[in-house]
Amino acid sequence: MFSYVGFVIGVVSVLIGLSLMVLLHRPPEPEPDAGQDSPGIRLIDFFFRLVGGDYVVMVLGASLILVVIVYNIYVSSRPEFGDSDTLSILFGAMLMIYPLVAPKMKVEASFAIIFLGFVVIFLVLPQIIMSLTAGGQATSSIGNWYVNYMLAAPFSGILDLLGVQSSSVGNLVTIAFHDGSIHTLEISAYCAGLYSFSIFISAFFAFVMVFERMSRRMLVSVLLFGLLIAYLGNLIRMVVIGLVGYYWGLDALHWTHENIGWLIFLAWSSLFWWLILGYTSRHSKGLPPHDTEAN
Repeated sequence: MFSYVGFVIGVVSVLIGLSLMVLLHRPPEPEPDAGQDSPGIRLIDFFFRLVGGDYVVMVLGASLILVVIVYNIYVSSRPEFGDSDTLSILFGAMLMIYPLVAPKMKVEASFAIIFLGFVVIFLVLPQIIMSLTAGGQATSSIGNWYVNYMLAAPFSGILDLLGVQSSSVGNLVTIAFHDGSIHTLEISAYCAGLYSFSIFISAFFAFVMVFERMSRRMLVSVLLFGLLIAYLGNLIRMVVIGLVGYYWGLDALHWTHENIGWLIFLAWSSLFWWLILGYTSRHSKGLPPHDTEAN
């Protein structure tokens, strides 16, 4: 079961937490030949020039918010706001306020707008495409393989190692609870870590584009390490949920599934960023000085 409130709290918490972390981050002094803006800032400046300036971008942001609201009220069969709607509204709001805060906080504002932009690309657009092409029921063989063999099977195997009788068939995991009852859990896209992976990758790319000048080898190594941590963190989350259900029943399992996932995500992501910020401060080129005057 998907918790919309938990999702909103999670996204906002991640955005605030990452912003605080990058604000507290102190990169090393730039090398003498590093005299230009980071790729992320240059990309945003190019986009603003391409579309016609600050006011046009602000209008685009307001239009995006208006489209989401109108669609949900007059077109959608489900008028309540969902995760994609919330992310789109956040991105539209960032487009509106970016020209206002950029003169004094351009680096931080650039990080926020690129982060939200990647989240929209990785989460919102695929959902829109799937809903238009297959009524929201689209699946892929790769996705099924990942859920079946990288999540359901290891999840069941770890529970067995911990003394909890379980078995898996496809994306279904059957668990014998402590009271003797048998329950079958379905591993869905939400359980597969779709949101945590997408948010992590978005934050990582935004961080690299705006704050860090990594070598290609270091970039690939750090990204792979982060994805591994994300995978293990998601697997640990599933095991915790399964153990809660085993000892305290199905209601406790549902509550844990709705509320604990984002806390585990924040825990492993905080550890990852603490390690990466410390490492990159010592081994990568810092961000060059930036002129805070409005372009």
